[in-house]
Amino acid sequence: MNRPANAELNATVRMLVVNAREDLIPILPQNICHAQVNVEHVRGVNQACERLKQETFEVVIADIDIPTTGSVDLLRSLYDASPEAKVIVVSSGRSPSVMADLLRERAYSILLRPVVVGRLAEVVEHAIASRDWRDDIRIISGAPSWIQVEIRCKLSAAERAVLIFRESPGSLESQEHDELTTAFREMLMNAIEHGGRSDPNQSIFVSMVWSKRSLMFYIRDPGEGFSMQHLPHAAISNPDGVMEHAEVREQKGIRPGGFGILLARNLVDELIYSERGNEVILIKYRQQYR
Repeated sequence: MNRPANAELNATVRMLVVNAREDLIPILPQNICHAQVNVEHVRGVNQACERLKQETFEVVIADIDIPTTGSVDLLRSLYDASPEAKVIVVSSGRSPSVMADLLRERAYSILLRPVVVGRLAEVVEHAIASRDWRDDIRIISGAPSWIQVEIRCKLSAAERAVLIFRESPGSLESQEHDELTTAFREMLMNAIEHGGRSDPNQSIFVSMVWSKRSLMFYIRDPGEGFSMQHLPHAAISNPDGVMEHAEVREQKGIRPGGFGILLARNLVDELIYSERGNEVILIKYRQQYR
């Protein structure tokens, strides 16, 4: 995961942790990119709000069990006390609608239990480095089997979206879920860089859909689209010499890469583009339906 461009980390990072349970405490980051993390623990939302009014904390870790109406109220209270705080929720809730509710209340990111070692530090690092993040991801739909968001065409917004959707509940095996998330990241970056021209005034629309047989991502960018037969800068257009596209990219002044579509196609069961070429669906079938 890459940090947002041009972001600078403070020499000391202040982090407030609310209601930390025993399994969370050992994995709290001690330093982020050589910056010391100053961690303060509090019990209960009232104490947390008082500390946020008194001091500035770059990141707040809110440890909750199963998200409820009370959890939503907790987020609102934290942001009322400190509008600039970035709240990362650690939760046992595994319903897609729970994720939508937390994002509606402007949770910066979400980590579902059991938390994979290293992921909390990764999310905290990204949160610290992010700037002007509040409107980067907006929930449009939060149905139990269909989440749709609008993402600003910023690479930092894309990385944050990947961190969030990586935690999405589902019944795919761990490796399969990671493969789908990797494919999603590659296609989302392509959509922002090529479809949205990295213009933060433009938006990408992303849906994640759970079905009985599969888990799917749908991505739509604001670009004019493309033809798969006319991508000389992409590795997928040069199957007999995949490095030939690198020369084309250099001539066009495009950053090194071009393996996104090729990589994604190898990681998912189906990759389907619309006729125009600005919409794509990534499908990963559950093992029993392959």
